[in-house]
Amino acid sequence: MFKDSRSLEISCYVLCAGAFSIFARWMQLQLAYNDDDLPDSSVWNVLVPLLILAGAFIFYRFLKKSKEAGFTLSGDLFEALRNNGTAYTVVRWIIGAALIAGSALLFLESSTDRNVVFLRVLSVLGVLTGLCFPLLLSCANRPHAVKQSTTTLLSLIPILFFSVWLLTSYKRNSINPVRWDFVIEILALIVCMEASFRIAGFAYGVPSTGKSMFFSMLSAMLCMMCIADERMLGESVMFGASALMFVMLNWVMVSNFKKEEKPIIPAVEVVVDDGGLERLK
Repeated sequence: MFKDSRSLEISCYVLCAGAFSIFARWMQLQLAYNDDDLPDSSVWNVLVPLLILAGAFIFYRFLKKSKEAGFTLSGDLFEALRNNGTAYTVVRWIIGAALIAGSALLFLESSTDRNVVFLRVLSVLGVLTGLCFPLLLSCANRPHAVKQSTTTLLSLIPILFFSVWLLTSYKRNSINPVRWDFVIEILALIVCMEASFRIAGFAYGVPSTGKSMFFSMLSAMLCMMCIADERMLGESVMFGASALMFVMLNWVMVSNFKKEEKPIIPAVEVVVDDGGLERLK
């Protein structure tokens, strides 16, 4: 698992970008609000969007350079998400367990919230996603023992999970006039939904390899940025687990890169016969 230098390289980029984004968002929350908790003029209101754009550019450049170097990713689910080994098994179940724990905690915390129905539906889908994530990666290691209907269902649940989370966020912030309070969360959930949709493309036979990796990396970064915000502890754990989920998905895809072999064109020799005519040999 840890022998692929390219996977380690880009994962370090993603985690470092996430760490800087947490710091930048925290500084914005500390310095860009006045005593009445209203947004104030601050350089951090510019630096946070610039940091997101810089992260997106770094991820795009990595994928572009990999393509130029001849690295490609198969569009087949069982080749793109293959993750054999005990280390992979342990890590994916730990991440799944963290998402389940955060969802369970949110279920308990939401009992007094005015959006309790939305939050509890979200909690249930979070538990299901925490199970579907490691199961999908397990299925990717058994191409001859898994039906397509199984992989499509496992790929569908995360899309529903982030869609409901996005709707819940809209519902909770519909009357909030301070856009900076929720804009990062909304953006993160939209990108997570897009990343889940692209990953599901492998199972549904419509893969988009480059976009799957790009949105996975960007999702991880934005989910980490959301950890700096004040919210229910269960939601913060869910954002952290989601970030790790996309980091691992991207690690797996990059580790399954294959070097594109350039076709060897045989040399052609031109000879002149006795009549002075040229012909190929």
